[in-house]
Amino acid sequence: MESHGLFYFYKLEVAMALKVGIIKSSDVSKWCEYKGVDGEVQAEFKVRGIAYKPFQVAIERAGNQISSKGYDVMVKDEDAKLYHELLMDACAAHLIEDWKGVVFAEIVDGKTVESEKPYTPENASKLLNLGDIGISIWLFIKEQAQKIQEDADKDKALILGKSWSSTNTKKRMRRKRRTKSSKSSS
Repeated sequence: MESHGLFYFYKLEVAMALKVGIIKSSDVSKWCEYKGVDGEVQAEFKVRGIAYKPFQVAIERAGNQISSKGYDVMVKDEDAKLYHELLMDACAAHLIEDWKGVVFAEIVDGKTVESEKPYTPENASKLLNLGDIGISIWLFIKEQAQKIQEDADKDKALILGKSWSSTNTKKRMRRKRRTKSSKSSS
């Protein structure tokens, strides 16, 4: 995993001293093999963790864009994108950092010409918007980004001295409500 430096501060109760732990940032990436249904490696993608801030900003902007356009379905806008297209573009631009073995087939002068294209956000957007294979790759990238982030978060928790289970806040504790009993007068 590759990462960029970032400081995390925490206070230790040690006679008026502030100690800081220098740990790796949550901006991590890893090469992942994309395999076909036959199990053969078809391409490799360098995927960033899902908490990568530019990706999170892009997701928020996608939601804001959909909300701000309203629901006027009578207006024809050729440049408008569907929500899932915005999500794929965010993935293409921010979760994919690089790739190996991605070959585009184009028809030139009536002949199919195959060429290995370098990673660019534009090429990645084209790839992810290629029907079923694009959706399959998009799901693969999202799953890998989630796993990479979970591993990075576990490492961060170990360095900071927290146990992984103590940071799970999914379960809510319910408070018991007291009910007043009505007094009957007899």
